[in-house]
Amino acid sequence: MALFQSSARYLTPFLLFFVLIPALAIQAQEKVRITYASNSLAFLVAFIAKDRGFYAKNGLNAELVRVQPGVAIAALLSGDADYAEVLGSAIRSAAKGAPIRAVSTTIRAPFFSLAADPGIRSVRDLKGRSIGVTAVGGTNYICTRLLLQHFGVDPEREAKIIPIGDEKLLYEALKIRRVDAVMVGPPFSVLLKREGFPLLAHTAQVLSIPFVGLSATVDKLRQNRSQVKRVFKAEVEALRYLQENPAGAAEVIRKRFAMDEAMARESYAVVVDAFSKDGRIQAEGVEDLLNLEKKEGLIAKSVTVDQVVDFSLGEEVLKEMGR
Repeated sequence: MALFQSSARYLTPFLLFFVLIPALAIQAQEKVRITYASNSLAFLVAFIAKDRGFYAKNGLNAELVRVQPGVAIAALLSGDADYAEVLGSAIRSAAKGAPIRAVSTTIRAPFFSLAADPGIRSVRDLKGRSIGVTAVGGTNYICTRLLLQHFGVDPEREAKIIPIGDEKLLYEALKIRRVDAVMVGPPFSVLLKREGFPLLAHTAQVLSIPFVGLSATVDKLRQNRSQVKRVFKAEVEALRYLQENPAGAAEVIRKRFAMDEAMARESYAVVVDAFSKDGRIQAEGVEDLLNLEKKEGLIAKSVTVDQVVDFSLGEEVLKEMGR
């Protein structure tokens, strides 16, 4: 009995060490709030970084919060969010003078599809019809307008664009015929096709603009650059995981979207090639987006790419990673 009591005195601190160390490690992680626009595969990199521990590995206790793009920008500016997984809205806001910069891109080109009621056979048939989008001003909305224009439909005069909410709501809206068409990405485009709704066109076939990526305020980049670099690094590691581990990425999709394994793998196959290899923002794509905004008279013609993007941070991180 005495031997047991003596051993217990030594074991108790030993066991406490292994109980407390993980708790202290969690406590030591910096809490960051990252917003994303909708429950879609467009934000798969952030989901992987969270679910597979890449944020945690880089000392970050990341909270992912879903909000609309306009709210995401407001949250950045107010300090209610540290980062936003929005690129189009961030670039447009920066072009209008907001102290925000795009830092990385996770998707090189949008992979939306325009799904429609079975009685509609072409994009031109959408003249006089209603089209559901996630929110006015977001990339989904802009891509809808550009796709309609590409196929000869005036989005202002010949179609009615209706903001509905995230892509799950768009999927449900088309099924109950609330609208005639919706702009969605996988898995919802895959589901709709399976259920007999034709996919009239795909944005990746006609558009090349930065789609999703990381944005932060100028103050964050100046005052806590090391944290921004760790968020960037975590997402580059998630991108690598996505490219090199199809089964693991499909499992994240399956769990996040509550779908069967076959659907998860099919959705992964549809989107994987659209993702960036290293998070670098391509200046040409940003230039194209700015030119679109200038053409619509939404921003000054003098705005340049360097006024809306911080290229230097990503290059620093990639150099440190040997990329």
